[in-house]
Amino acid sequence: MPTIKRVVAERVLDFRQSEESKAQRIRVRIGAPQRQGKDWSVVYEIRGPGRRREKREVWGVDSVQALHMAMANVPVDVRGIEVSTGGKVTFLGGEELMFPSFK
Repeated sequence: MPTIKRVVAERVLDFRQSEESKAQRIRVRIGAPQRQGKDWSVVYEIRGPGRRREKREVWGVDSVQALHMAMANVPVDVRGIEVSTGGKVTFLGGEELMFPSFK
């Protein structure tokens, strides 16, 4: 898996295992688009909660599409963390994580 050579965007989310538990941080880092032959890729990583580390690479026909794919995939992966842990992820106190969606 390629590494993030240059971070172009970062967001910190809050994770709670239960309403009474102390919030843990989830840090999302999105790398700059990189040309890969005719296509483009973007690597992003999700760190947290705890020691959890996930890194993904998405592709697009140009840098804009690759970046959009990364940003649209982040909330899907974060919701997967909720399902696997039974916890809840929020941004600025709300359930909307403020990433773009596919349309």
